[in-house]
Amino acid sequence: MIEKAAVRTSTDATLVLTRTVPSNQVPGSIVSVETHTRTIRGGELGAVTGGVGHARGCFADTCRFGGTATGLGEHPPSNIASAPAGNIKRTLRKGFRGESKDDCRHMNLVELLSPRAEAEPSIPRLDLVVERSGEPTRLDWLMTFAGLWIMTGLFIDAHQHLFLAVESFLNPWHMTMYSGAVFAAIVMGVTIAGNYRRVGSFSKAVPAGYAQSVFGVAGLLVGGALDFAWHAAFGFEHQLDLLLSPPHLFLLTGLFFLITGPVRSALQRPNASNLLGQLPMLISLGLAFEIIQFVTQYGFYPEALMRDHPLSQPAYQRDQFVLSVFLFYRQALEIAIVIWQSLLLAAAALYLCLRKRLHFGALIVICVTVKLWIGGELSNDLMELVLVVLSSIAAGVAGDAIVAKLRPSARNPNAFRLLGFVVPAAYFAAYFAFAVPMFGGTWWDGSFVFGSIAAAGLAGLCLSQLFLAGSAATASSS
Repeated sequence: MIEKAAVRTSTDATLVLTRTVPSNQVPGSIVSVETHTRTIRGGELGAVTGGVGHARGCFADTCRFGGTATGLGEHPPSNIASAPAGNIKRTLRKGFRGESKDDCRHMNLVELLSPRAEAEPSIPRLDLVVERSGEPTRLDWLMTFAGLWIMTGLFIDAHQHLFLAVESFLNPWHMTMYSGAVFAAIVMGVTIAGNYRRVGSFSKAVPAGYAQSVFGVAGLLVGGALDFAWHAAFGFEHQLDLLLSPPHLFLLTGLFFLITGPVRSALQRPNASNLLGQLPMLISLGLAFEIIQFVTQYGFYPEALMRDHPLSQPAYQRDQFVLSVFLFYRQALEIAIVIWQSLLLAAAALYLCLRKRLHFGALIVICVTVKLWIGGELSNDLMELVLVVLSSIAAGVAGDAIVAKLRPSARNPNAFRLLGFVVPAAYFAAYFAFAVPMFGGTWWDGSFVFGSIAAAGLAGLCLSQLFLAGSAATASSS
C-alpha cells in the first residue's frame, strides 16, 4: 500500500507518491521505493528511472528532472542497488505491483509548483481516498422507491381534485403521499444514525449526495402540516388553484430536493456497469421533472387530436369573429405547449448525457418517467395515456440509438446537438403518427403538424447549445 508522499525537488519540483525508506547507499538520506514506484531524484532532463506505479488501473511513470542544487545531494539513478535489500526480491517477483488487493488505492495527485523547496525532516502520512463503486447503494434504491410511492399518491390526489370533489384531508391519496414521506424520513434517519455511530460527525454521517435530501424530508413533513392548516382555513382546491397553493408549492420544493438524492449520489461515483445500476438515477431524475410537470400541467396536452376539434366557424356564422379569436389563441397556446414539453424532454436527456455514459434503454426510462404520471393525471381514458407512453418510448428509442452509435458528449458536440433535436422531434412525430389509428388523426393541418415537429426539434437543439456553452465555460474556469 502506498503510505507516504515523498517530495524530490529540483528546478522543476516534483511530487512522487511512494513509500519512503532509508537509503542503503547514502547514510542519512531517504529514497522513494515501493512495489509501485522506484526512486526519483535530481538528474538530467528526461532520463527515466524506476518502474510504473499501478493503482486501480491508473499508471504513473517516474522521471528524473534536471535542475540546480536545492539542498538535496545528488543521488544515483534508481536501480536495484538503491532499494532496501528486503524489497529487491519482492519487487522483481511482483513486477512493481502490490502484494494484495489492498496495496492499490486510488489517490489524488497534487502538483508542487515551488521552484525551490527544502526537504522536510519527516513526511506526514498521506490520506488515501478509496474509489467508490459505480453501483447504486441500498439507500439509492430505497429513496427511489420512496419517490415512486410519494409521486403516485400526489398525482392520484391531483386527479381527484381535478375530476372529483375532495372535501377531506384524510383521504386515501393524501395518506399514500404522506406515508411515503414518513417512510423516506425513517430511511434517511436510520442511515444517518448508523453512520453517526461510526464517524461521530453529523456532516460526515450524511451519505454522499443526500445533504439536500435531508432538508427535503424536513420540508415535506413541515409542508404537510401547513397543508392541513391551509385546508382547514380556506377549504379544498378543485382546479388550477391547487397548483398555486402556498403549502403545495412548499411541499413540492421539499419533494424535489428529496427525490433528487439518488441523482446526486450517482453523479459522485463512477459509471454503473449496466442499465439496472443506472435505474435509481434515471427514475429519480424523471420524477424530478414530473414535479415540474405537475406545477405546469396546464402546459402538457397540446389538444391536437381529432376529438379536440374546435367549433366550426361556418356552422356559427354570427359568432365567426369570436370563434376566430378563440382559435388564434388556442393554436398559439398549443404550439407553446409543444415547445415547453420539448424543452423538458430534451433537458432530461441532455443533462445525463453530458455527465454520464448511458446504457441502451436509459433514455427510454427517462422519457417514459417524465411523461407517465402527468399523463395519467390528465387523461380522460386509458387510450390517451397509452398514446403518451408509446410516443415516449419512440423518443427514447431514437435517443438511445444516437447514444449507442455516436456517443454524444461535450467532446462530440455535433452528436450532442443531434440528440437534442431528435428526442423531442421523435416524440411529437410519434404522437401524431399514433394518433391516426388510435383517435382518427388530428384536426391540425399539415403545416401545423410538421411545423410543430420541426419546432420541437429546434427547441431541443437550442437547448443543447446552451448545455455545451455551459460545459465549456465550466471547463475553462476550472
